[in-house]
Amino acid sequence: MSNRDLLDYQEQYSKQPYEKYQVAFRKRKLLDLLSKNNHSNLLEIGCGLESIFLDVASYDHITVVEPADLFYDKAVADKAHAKNKNITIIKALLEDAAEKLKKNKFDLILLSSLLHEIPEQNKFLSTLHSIASNETVIHVNVPNAKSFHRLLAVEMGLIPSVFQKSESNIQFQQHTIFDLDLLTSTVEKNGFKVIESGSYSFKPFTHQQMQNMIDAKFISDEILDGFYKMEKYLQGIGSEIYVNIQKR
Repeated sequence: MSNRDLLDYQEQYSKQPYEKYQVAFRKRKLLDLLSKNNHSNLLEIGCGLESIFLDVASYDHITVVEPADLFYDKAVADKAHAKNKNITIIKALLEDAAEKLKKNKFDLILLSSLLHEIPEQNKFLSTLHSIASNETVIHVNVPNAKSFHRLLAVEMGLIPSVFQKSESNIQFQQHTIFDLDLLTSTVEKNGFKVIESGSYSFKPFTHQQMQNMIDAKFISDEILDGFYKMEKYLQGIGSEIYVNIQKR
């Protein structure tokens, strides 16, 4: 994780088209997860521009670990607006904060839109394994190789395989393109068991195409909401996939 260019990443991330909608749908899934699982002591690894503490207050304490300056500074500023201010924000890579984190017993750990960007995934997951207790539920979400828009690109002849890296994948330093099978096998070989999995946030076109259609008012908020709900009919081809896991 340490050889990622965090400065370039945070600058590119903040300018990415459509991402604010994707973040909203990602949080929608996270809030559903929080409603079903104990999260008295919550750990968020990588908060991006909007930590989950802006959307939920039903925890006793939340710890945020974020190494990028832009995202860390935003989280510190946002803490003043949180309804529940029992928040600790740590500016560090996970492996550098591990010893401090091991002193906690986390009920729920959120690893949202991060694992695919990490080169040394086995090392990272080993660190995560050392932090979690046997009861901890860990939510991992990543972009889906078999998203409808990538499948469409294959059938159109634009890419030879759903695992082909796009310009966007390269721009955002995305190390691995996961489908659900690869995500499952990756966590399982690192000492975890999958207790729930699926996809969400149906997206028929690329980020830029979606943004263009939103700007042109071809796609409304109502259509976007409908796209999100389409997953129940089109299982497995949402734009992102997730696994909820525990230590084996």
